[in-house]
Amino acid sequence: MPSPCADTCPAPNPRRMPWLPRAVLFLIAALGLAISLYLLAAMVLGVLPKQRNAQLADASIVIYLETNGVHTDLLLPARNEVIDWARWFSPRHTRSGQSPPVADAIAIGWGDRQFYLNTPTWADLKLSTALNALTGRDTTLLHVSWGPMPATGDPQRMALRLSPDNYRHLVEYIEHSTRLDAQNQAIWLGGRAYRQDDAFYEATGHYSLFKTCNEWVRAGLEVAHVRVPWWSPFDQALFWQLRQ
Repeated sequence: MPSPCADTCPAPNPRRMPWLPRAVLFLIAALGLAISLYLLAAMVLGVLPKQRNAQLADASIVIYLETNGVHTDLLLPARNEVIDWARWFSPRHTRSGQSPPVADAIAIGWGDRQFYLNTPTWADLKLSTALNALTGRDTTLLHVSWGPMPATGDPQRMALRLSPDNYRHLVEYIEHSTRLDAQNQAIWLGGRAYRQDDAFYEATGHYSLFKTCNEWVRAGLEVAHVRVPWWSPFDQALFWQLRQ
């Protein structure tokens, strides 16, 4: 029996792409556009300075900004007239159970909980861990390491000078980034560490595409009245602004 629309139905268009491949191409294009816009925003906002003429009167306290090429830490004096960090993050929480022989510096970084715990080295990095961190669903941790104050000259480390008042602002920022227990003590994550001289503590906030470890450092330096970029999801903009 002949089809009722044998003469009237339109013939299939061999050039018309099925909907599924078109949808996949659309998603790929949209993802590429989103990544391009993100990188463009990071570049533009990274070269725009905030607090261009920051005043550093009485800048007697030396701190360091330290990066491994991806992640930035704040390297601070272990103790001075503003704070003794051992009263906030006890060296007894390290695997050694005590301060290292020369512990005149403390390195503090902030990041996604699962990324920190499951990625002790870059060789341990998994795509699923990185993607989960970017969703902003997980909690965060502070990673604290004790050791000697480093010598200058390392291209991945930059010295900054702060006044006691500005350093106090930075200290308060870090304290507010720390989750506390009922006794107002930093909540230590027992049994988890990379080495003998470090420890993890529960932190406030959520890691995301827009609030990265480097952006956390940038915000801390901003409250300390340091020249910083408007936004710095990557470490390069931080170091570039500080060299200007």
